[in-house]
Amino acid sequence: MDRKAITSYDVARLAGVSQSAVSRAFSPEASISEATRARVMNAARELGYQPNAIARSMSSARNEPQQKSGMVGLIVTRMQDPFFANTVAELSRNIQAKGWQILLFTVESQEEVDAALTTLMRYKIDGVVILSAILSGRMAAACHASGIPVILYNRSAAELPVSSVQIENREGGRLAADFLIEGGHERIAFVAGDDADSTSRLREEGFVERLVTAGKKLFLRETGDYTFVSGREAGLRLFSRQERPDAVFCASDVMSLGVLHTARHELNLDVPRDFSLIGFDDIPAADWPGHQLTSIRQPVHRMIREATDILIEMMENPDRSPRTRRFSGTLIVRGSCRLPAKAV
Repeated sequence: MDRKAITSYDVARLAGVSQSAVSRAFSPEASISEATRARVMNAARELGYQPNAIARSMSSARNEPQQKSGMVGLIVTRMQDPFFANTVAELSRNIQAKGWQILLFTVESQEEVDAALTTLMRYKIDGVVILSAILSGRMAAACHASGIPVILYNRSAAELPVSSVQIENREGGRLAADFLIEGGHERIAFVAGDDADSTSRLREEGFVERLVTAGKKLFLRETGDYTFVSGREAGLRLFSRQERPDAVFCASDVMSLGVLHTARHELNLDVPRDFSLIGFDDIPAADWPGHQLTSIRQPVHRMIREATDILIEMMENPDRSPRTRRFSGTLIVRGSCRLPAKAV
């Protein structure tokens, strides 16, 4: 028999039971005698049958409004960024440890989020996490009406009925500026992640505000797209000038590593003798011996635990109001920066 064509009907026929008995045999809480369950399981093993978990959960959720499907949607952009790859892995483990399974959708841009969410809703998901992107007001209202809690990770949208967990981006920018100012830097540049991205914008706002407070102004500004290549290209533009920056703050570690690469290996510059460099996120590669990148660390483990707890709580108690949590970052000082005189 073709294994792909095997159905519960085939199992029922071999075991000499009804199809409903097969369904109950694969439901741990269902009422069925142990003898019948054993016959069904033996027949299923002989035929190589496995029930379709997605179909079963969708059927239960559709026929019983209070029944959970046991699935959580996860939408992520920038999956190639190690920060988000690690976040997805840990978030998935945490949610699965609570008894839910993950349906992962990757999108290339903000514009694709609504379409991905529309598809996920067809699977009768119990909740959804959106990483580094937001949904439209229309889709937020649709999820709210359907009783599907939404939590934004690394984004916020106060005007929408959704929860959010996010780093204090503006504060992180201030931390970077304070350290560079204390180090005596004068020609300070910023590499943005994306001019349309709120995360990058907030980091830049905090950074520039602190410079202005100290009587300085932003020396140069470049824009990337959170990739190593865009960081490398931004570094080439920054240091091709006759008057170069003596410090650079990037909206992400990945772009900082691109700047570091071009400075050392293409322009023969010394870091931190020729300029200081700060990133944001504190990905594992920031601490590699060949990088030693100073960075703003996100408390990822605490943020993911909080996001998981909020989501589970709202899936189990749909009447709960959305919650917002903000976490402070920490400046991790490594060898890519010239130290303030008082720290030497």
